[in-house]
Amino acid sequence: MKNYLETLKLKHRRLNRLIDNCKAAGRQQEMQHLKRIRLLIKDKIAKTQRALDPVHR
Repeated sequence: MKNYLETLKLKHRRLNRLIDNCKAAGRQQEMQHLKRIRLLIKDKIAKTQRALDPVHR
């Protein structure tokens, strides 16, 4: 489960870099798509963290 969490965090960081590149290049449509994917990953990260640490729900 922790490996899965680390993989999600890595994907989130990569998407942040891609979004920054899209901003610089003026690719708004692609940036919005990447932001939606990033939000889904952020939700998965939060859900996984709650599953790993049920005391802090």
